[in-house]
Amino acid sequence: MHHLTRLVPGVRRWPVVIALLALLVAAGGPALAAHPLAQANVLRIGYLGVAGSDLSRGAQLAIDQINGAGGFQVAERGAVQLELIALAAPPTADALAADASALAAQGVVALLGPDDNSALTADTVQALTAAGLPVLTAATADALTRDDATNVLLRICAPERLYSQALATVLLDELGLTSFALVQTNIESTEALLAFESVLTERGIAPGARLQLADSAGLLGESRNLLDLNPEAVVMWGAPQDAANLLSLLRKGGWTGQFAYRQAEEAARAGILSDALAAGVIGASNWSYAYPGRAARIFLEDYLLAYGQVPGPLAAAGYDAIWALRAALIAGGTAPEALAAALIGAGPQNLVGGTLRPADFGDGDLIRVAMVYRLSAGGGPAVLARFDNGQPVAVEETGG
Repeated sequence: MHHLTRLVPGVRRWPVVIALLALLVAAGGPALAAHPLAQANVLRIGYLGVAGSDLSRGAQLAIDQINGAGGFQVAERGAVQLELIALAAPPTADALAADASALAAQGVVALLGPDDNSALTADTVQALTAAGLPVLTAATADALTRDDATNVLLRICAPERLYSQALATVLLDELGLTSFALVQTNIESTEALLAFESVLTERGIAPGARLQLADSAGLLGESRNLLDLNPEAVVMWGAPQDAANLLSLLRKGGWTGQFAYRQAEEAARAGILSDALAAGVIGASNWSYAYPGRAARIFLEDYLLAYGQVPGPLAAAGYDAIWALRAALIAGGTAPEALAAALIGAGPQNLVGGTLRPADFGDGDLIRVAMVYRLSAGGGPAVLARFDNGQPVAVEETGG
């Protein structure tokens, strides 16, 4: 069992609170108290991840801002503030059930995370639902919320199929490409590859190659085959280092086509995708710091001032999750079933990542926004297109 880490709020500035409150009030949400709390009750949120991750930093920034503005009122608890408790080590499939139990024993009102699909199995999903607490997760497996009859698994970013559909739409309609090679180097990306291929099939296009590898061992040989095939686009899923290695092999072989990699921005931020390789690479995510939405601009400034670095996509998801949880606590209280019902039944909220509208979906998805971007030579993104539940929406839309 992992030890738990309590995240202590730091000194923050609060201009984003004013803007977000205006957005919440416009959508019918309540305003924050204007004065600090004397001896506030503390509602704990358990994070199925480690302190310092993008998701936890986004969540902690929202918590600091909410607490710094005076907290808020919950019917059965009165004036409350929030506290985030994290794990000391990243969750694994073997440890996730014990981690969730350890956090639940701390009296948390909800769980945040896990960040991705890596620790999720049939057993760990069952353990999460058995805990009975609302679980706000960034995991993207399509079946996760769809197959949850308990309605406690709540997704804070779009399901995986929507990123594949968004990528395919941009490559087909915006760039006019017609020949593709699809490459996968991990088992968990199968769903994403098949969703992308289904869009091609609907358009009457068969990929020239579909390479589904268990790991990166065969990339060198397959790169030679891809060079012979010379597709207009190579679309890849897998570990960031695999994507960087394949792209490097292709470029050294003289291939000049379009390379698309689902996690391109994250790979560039981590320094895995070098500046020289990054130029022109297309990726897809729930959010990008290049997105020019009004709340997103304010969030970007506050995050930079708080942490000295640009936020990743999961930072925005964690931030919005806390604001959505705050609204649900006010509407439904802290009882797990009522809180989960308030989250899944909430009306539209215009936040950093776009419009959260869980009541429109009814299956636990809070938001279904996907963005497609292109990296510059320095690794910086430019948003090319934005979709909400598969439908294109304006990139410059001010809602997020």
